[in-house]
Amino acid sequence: MRLFLFNIPTPIVRLHPHWWMLLLVLWLMIPPDGLSQQRDPRFYDYPQNHLSWYTIESPHFLVHFQEGNSRPAQVISRIAEEIYPDVTALYDYEPDTKISIVLNDRLDYANGAAFFLDNKIEIWLPALDSPLRGTHNWLRNVITHEFVHIIQIQASMKGSRRRPITYLQWLSYEDVRRPDVLYGFPSGVISFPLSTVGIPAWLAEGTAQYQRSHILYDYWDSHRDMILRTRILDGTQLSLEMMGTFASKTSIEREVTYNQGFAFTNYLSETYGEPILNDLSRAFAQRGVFDVSKALRTATGTDGHQVYNEWVESLRRHYQNQTSERTFTPINFAEPDGFFNFFPTLSPDGTELAYLSNRGRDDSRVQLFIRNLNTDEHQMVSTGGIQAYQTSGFTLSCGLDLE
Repeated sequence: MRLFLFNIPTPIVRLHPHWWMLLLVLWLMIPPDGLSQQRDPRFYDYPQNHLSWYTIESPHFLVHFQEGNSRPAQVISRIAEEIYPDVTALYDYEPDTKISIVLNDRLDYANGAAFFLDNKIEIWLPALDSPLRGTHNWLRNVITHEFVHIIQIQASMKGSRRRPITYLQWLSYEDVRRPDVLYGFPSGVISFPLSTVGIPAWLAEGTAQYQRSHILYDYWDSHRDMILRTRILDGTQLSLEMMGTFASKTSIEREVTYNQGFAFTNYLSETYGEPILNDLSRAFAQRGVFDVSKALRTATGTDGHQVYNEWVESLRRHYQNQTSERTFTPINFAEPDGFFNFFPTLSPDGTELAYLSNRGRDDSRVQLFIRNLNTDEHQMVSTGGIQAYQTSGFTLSCGLDLE
């Protein structure tokens, strides 16, 4: 991303204002460096970079991979070409260069990332199977997800990806003149950013999970429904504004942004038809449209907050009907702090409870805890202490993979 910074103090040589405007226009016409060509993957800072890099070129993609990853590279190349026409047709948009897909298989880590300004996708090959979502075909899911990011966000931009932001800044300085000082300290500053990207987080992630109505590489599942149902019935759902950003959120709240974004995207498609996703994206591309409520009004003809409220109310009625005839037993929380609590197992004498939990963490890593049911005390068991519990007859059905 190129950042344009115009630092215009009181000039030493006074020019006519028209000359300053001409210099500004000429500067804006200079093409950013590095965006006109793809970067050689050999220069990426990846582990095991001593291994040779190879590239599979197809009509619309360049799949870069290292020695040992030929098979997944071929599969990914085929997947990418299969989904290309469906995704680009929905948003009526095609990228201006081939998309580079860089494969990384040297870490015990799974994820995907879309660099929509660079026409690049990065994929960590180990499969991701999140407890907060159902099980899906990893490569087909992540390739489609990241490619939708590229297309949907570029279709919503107010300008070219080659100049995503212009940053105008004016500074004034204290009137200080010394042989060793050109200007004094700044005494005034005016900054004005002009961004071409304004997509809220829920829309970007919602459309990437939705993909297309007939592409089921990702889909709404019981895990996601559990999270949304709990939020709606408790009245703790994120507002339309809070859904728009990942900032100032815990990891579980960021997952809720994904969750509600997917559900809201499904609602928009089912209510207004699938082309509404393109209409909404194109609304953000219009001059002066930065607010999601205004974009929704442009796309649907209805105020965005009203559309959101109607969606939430329809969910509340749906979940209340689901649960109206069910009897709920009183709940005593064995672990109120962690949001990942798995595989509870009682000790042979029934006095202790072992389980995996991310208690005290904001991330998804879990550790083994032993809770004394008589004293309600918790003890975190180190990896070295697990064997001692097993040999004492405490069978841990949760296994030993704590990370």
